[in-house]
Amino acid sequence: MLLAVKKDDEYFIDVVKDSTYQNQGDEYHKSYSEWRSDPDNSYGFQFTHDKREHSYIDGEGFVPHKAEVAERISMLKCCSLLGTVMLIMLVIDQILYQVLKLIAPDTTGAIVYFSQKNGGTSRYDLVTTLIIGVFMLAKFIVPALIFKIVTKIPGRVIFARSSGNKKFLGTALIIMMVIIVIGRIGQFLIAWFFSFVNIDGLYAVIIFSKEPDVAIASFLLFTILIPIAQEVLFRGVILQTFRQFGDYFAIIVSSVLSALCYYDITYFGFVICCSAVLGLFTVRTGSLKTPIFMSICSHITNFVLSYVELYDIPSSELIEVLICTVILGISIVLYSKLLNIGEWSFNIENDASNMSMSKRLKAFISTNSIAIWFAAVLVAVIMFMRFL
Repeated sequence: MLLAVKKDDEYFIDVVKDSTYQNQGDEYHKSYSEWRSDPDNSYGFQFTHDKREHSYIDGEGFVPHKAEVAERISMLKCCSLLGTVMLIMLVIDQILYQVLKLIAPDTTGAIVYFSQKNGGTSRYDLVTTLIIGVFMLAKFIVPALIFKIVTKIPGRVIFARSSGNKKFLGTALIIMMVIIVIGRIGQFLIAWFFSFVNIDGLYAVIIFSKEPDVAIASFLLFTILIPIAQEVLFRGVILQTFRQFGDYFAIIVSSVLSALCYYDITYFGFVICCSAVLGLFTVRTGSLKTPIFMSICSHITNFVLSYVELYDIPSSELIEVLICTVILGISIVLYSKLLNIGEWSFNIENDASNMSMSKRLKAFISTNSIAIWFAAVLVAVIMFMRFL
């Protein structure tokens, strides 16, 4: 009898049961598996089949059932909802844009452009700063809540945690600092390049002010609260939901969406690199705390460096260069030591999918709501483009 059961198991396919998630504990696996296996959940990729069963199709004969079809159906369902919540995010941004036109015309919102480095940054009082902050928090929190409510994905999956992630926090911070320094250099080069076609480059996403209350509010919003909300949406809700279609695919989707929600072509490359690293560390450490920690540290670094430059401190550019050089030097030395002792690698162990990466990307891009969102983002990029 036991041999018969083992023999049957050789023919039985259960993609949920066979799925593994790197560096995740039993609690995570159980919650994710139960969510995916729920017969009423159309957002979870599930497929069970006996290999010995086939369907007859005229002209083809008997053909085996394929998990690829079930995966594509679930993916399209998730992509459709994702496109919808991203459109809602765009609407919130448009509402903020209209509000600012009423209460603070001729300002650039929570954006400082390169042309404003030597003066001309938007001036806001505390109330206006808080209004901007509330809208920017809402643009991430509202889509996350809607996606969570509709899909019913467990909180234990969104807020993934792993007891073994602490040893990687130092590595995470080192690599993030390298990305920040290289990214700032890249931003200067990109801004210089776009200046030849009279397009102003995005310097920083902050509210700058010499008023202490506004500066403190700006610091709390743009270095702590907003980064946390961003990570919960992109590395929590979105990345964790799309892990059922492969870890690399989930990282790509969350990174591209994160980069495009700034609606600025000069900022896209920097953000997508940061987002890819954040996604990689989320998977490699198995905890949402890691990208939140990395994001807060990177935003604090950018905030301080930007304020040093914008505050008209003597030799501010030299100070920024020195700080970046020190950060880069220390980070490279520490990272080299980590590589020598074998503490870190960028390898992702599990990227199982029944669809090729090209098929997954094609399905993602061709989803109606995603395509509409891409088109809307293109319009927003043109509308928000600032010329010199």
